[in-house]
Amino acid sequence: MAGFLHDDSRSLLIRTRRVGVSLGVLVLAACAATPSSELDVVRVDARKISFQHSSFSAQVAGDAGSVTQTFAASLDPKLTTVTRLESSFTQRLDSEGREQLRVGDSVSSVGMWGSSVRFGGMQFGTRASGGADVVTSSELATSGLAVLPTVADALFASLDSRQAPLASRRLSTTRSTKAFNGHSMGLQLRDALGRTQSVDAPMISSVRLVAEGCQDFSVGFGKVRRDYAIESNEYGSTFANTTVACGMPLGFTVEGHGEYLDDEVKAFGVGLARRFGPLGTASIAVASSQTDLGSGWLARVGFDHRNSWFNVAVRSRLQSREFREINTLELADPIMQRDLASIGINLSDSASLALAYATQTTWARERANLLALRQSMSIGSGSLSFSAGHSVAEHIGSSLFISYQRPLGSPRRERSPIEEFDLESMMRPLSLSQ
Repeated sequence: MAGFLHDDSRSLLIRTRRVGVSLGVLVLAACAATPSSELDVVRVDARKISFQHSSFSAQVAGDAGSVTQTFAASLDPKLTTVTRLESSFTQRLDSEGREQLRVGDSVSSVGMWGSSVRFGGMQFGTRASGGADVVTSSELATSGLAVLPTVADALFASLDSRQAPLASRRLSTTRSTKAFNGHSMGLQLRDALGRTQSVDAPMISSVRLVAEGCQDFSVGFGKVRRDYAIESNEYGSTFANTTVACGMPLGFTVEGHGEYLDDEVKAFGVGLARRFGPLGTASIAVASSQTDLGSGWLARVGFDHRNSWFNVAVRSRLQSREFREINTLELADPIMQRDLASIGINLSDSASLALAYATQTTWARERANLLALRQSMSIGSGSLSFSAGHSVAEHIGSSLFISYQRPLGSPRRERSPIEEFDLESMMRPLSLSQ
């Protein structure tokens, strides 16, 4: 049969075999990296499968740690066959699994301000990587520094790329942005390779309040990733990041956050937050940065209120012309002020109303405004939603979306095309019976 195969078919078969061999090698390498006596399970997930782009994750997990390998594969001859995304070893240091040491690729933490980046090195602490409002999808490719944008960064990038931080210019937002649903903002992002992906994340991240003591922290050090999901092993300048939150008397939470990129930027700041009974949580943060442009400052205030009927969140930041974070290093027209506000109301058990507003002014007096409104309700076994968005920016205008969703058939649990392998049953001695 091989003699009758066309060149294209033979090339497709070779690339398919390469992907399969690479997957097998990665799983075996992970098994070799962890003692067999501690292995509980090997898990292989196929997150996305297509001709041009497929992503896989292989993990070997035990009681005390795990080894994870994530990679992208493509059968398109114009693209790299296999691209390594993340490789890491995670060791749990306490019985509850709160303190962890991660060696390999990771995402840095953020506090009440700061930039989240992908880097390779060491990360130790209890605080989760990134923030709730940070777009952390591992399948989106970024050219240059692997800086992750926030939802607000992506929204303003969709209006004017000149006002967009570094992260959002590498990950652009299409015009089909969905409205706010009370908890998260629906975004349609396009990465550096032209691929699109829908992402749901809150526009405003809640402030974390901690109990007394300094048990909430994260320390990271290594080399920042470059050309993530485009090149497998491209790393840049030395990077360091620290976030520590301490619970103080009288219910106060004090937070310190710093970030460093060799020969680029050094920034450090402190934050203070406290819950005032049923009124809500108030927070304030100040920061200072040092770059080739000189020293700059940032001031940020916020307020959150949540109950069973509605939730309100407000954020406002004001900064000097010289202030820079890692994601704003290349801005020619830096942000002067950014204000975010959102409110979600539960009208009934089956209906809700949400409103979001965002405005930003740069030092060149360029102003952008965004307004989104959404109402959703349950009708029978389905749900009906009305979404409307408006921008004051030139040439953007307004949008209106009406959608109805109803499941067809009975719900069923989604299963990965490649299921988990139970090592205990696989390694059990065979019994022979006559």
